[in-house]
Amino acid sequence: MSNRSRSRVRLRTLPALALAAVMALPGTAPAQDLTDAASAIEQLLATGRGPEAVAAARMFLRHVTGEAGFGVTNARLTLLPAEGYGMFEPRPSNVYALGEPVYAYVEVYGFSMTPLANGANRLLFDVSFTLDSPEGRQMTDAMIPMGEVQLDSFSQPVDGFFHLTYRVTGAEGPFTLRTHVVDRASGQTAEFSLPVVFGASPASAERK
Repeated sequence: MSNRSRSRVRLRTLPALALAAVMALPGTAPAQDLTDAASAIEQLLATGRGPEAVAAARMFLRHVTGEAGFGVTNARLTLLPAEGYGMFEPRPSNVYALGEPVYAYVEVYGFSMTPLANGANRLLFDVSFTLDSPEGRQMTDAMIPMGEVQLDSFSQPVDGFFHLTYRVTGAEGPFTLRTHVVDRASGQTAEFSLPVVFGASPASAERK
């Protein structure tokens, strides 16, 4: 197969999330660890301070994902590009006709945010992919660059998503579509794999 397969990357932004550290909330002590932070959130809820509890919980999750490190989750084959966070139609089959584009939805967490001069935060990912044979052999000489995913946000999102469009030529049969996502600022890399089958006619693909 050719290693000149064409792919496209599309980014949809997660709605802005207003975050606040527990230590910044009036009347609360600085949280020393996750247990203290959870207790502080419970205290806010017990005293009827719902909006502040939600903001503190978001910061709690941000801390958890930061400790976990950069990663991807909920990678799914979709019928069409995703319309929003978690808003997509799963593809019922992983069988594709030759030349048919492959759409995938991916969620990310634990990413870096680089402050910009205008006060926004930049999220930047580099994406590449290859095909592996059923025996685990990489079918291209190197990972194929798909481009970058960039998001500038005036908030501090806890998680986000993007969708990918793979265009593969010269491949027929079962493969594993393996994708690397790199958080450029930190250099951390996450990987996900999706099994696919190329070579079915459109009619047989619909019957699967």
